[in-house]
Amino acid sequence: MEKNCAYSRSDLACECIETKRGGLREYERYGFRCTELTIRAGGEEKIYKNSAGRYVTMSPGRLWLWDDRRAARFTDALADEITDFFEAASKQKISESSSVLVCGLGNRFITSDALGPQTLDKLTVTRHAVGCGGILDSLGCSRISAIVPGTLGQTGMEALTIIKGGIAEVKPDALIVIDALCARSLDRLAATVQISDSGIRPGSGIGNSRREITGKTAGVPVISIGIPTVVDSSTLVYAALERAGIGAFSDEVRAVLDGGRDFFVAPKECDMIIDRVSSMLSEAIEKAFGL
Repeated sequence: MEKNCAYSRSDLACECIETKRGGLREYERYGFRCTELTIRAGGEEKIYKNSAGRYVTMSPGRLWLWDDRRAARFTDALADEITDFFEAASKQKISESSSVLVCGLGNRFITSDALGPQTLDKLTVTRHAVGCGGILDSLGCSRISAIVPGTLGQTGMEALTIIKGGIAEVKPDALIVIDALCARSLDRLAATVQISDSGIRPGSGIGNSRREITGKTAGVPVISIGIPTVVDSSTLVYAALERAGIGAFSDEVRAVLDGGRDFFVAPKECDMIIDRVSSMLSEAIEKAFGL
């Protein structure tokens, strides 16, 4: 497991694990490695620096480089995980009577932050058509709704405020929230998928936290799906120094690095990555709910 770094800025629960503790389980799904971490309320939240809940980290590798056959196999694996989380959260089997509201967080005009909006651009919504006697009824698919709340700077409203309006109208069995994440390691960019039932705090990975979106605040079970697209620049330098065997830093070095924590690094292929990965996410959600 990965060493805990005092300087790391990360949204990934798996990067906050110092040693193997209780509640950690590793398994494979369709040949892809998965790690399940259960964080219990109380002391474990401080240990892992994450909210209580169940976190599944899928580590398939560089998603955007795959051929269509391998990508389809991964979307099947991800769809199964989404199904498991939804059925556990809603306490019901997915059927044509199930209803889910999918939310795409982020700013579509910033490439590295556009994962949520682009996923919903490609998602087939069915709520308006199910029950009308068409092909969707013969498929037995669930009711899928979608919402892209934008950012506080775009709307003047917290994402949670807009989402709660959608929930009040749709009354879904669960809310799925999709967001781009911040990682500690460059190797995890667009190569790791995290699914959790603990909800999400938009912007927390880049130090710009907004109101948390959880079952408690939203009023329905919340399932978050995230893929890291950026790394904090200072965290990268600290990690490089650690790998070089430099474990002690002078006050001057800390001041310089901590002063640069408003800079984030994204892959040069970020536009291609977001386009490909958002397609895979939308397909996985559609498969989970009968499309």
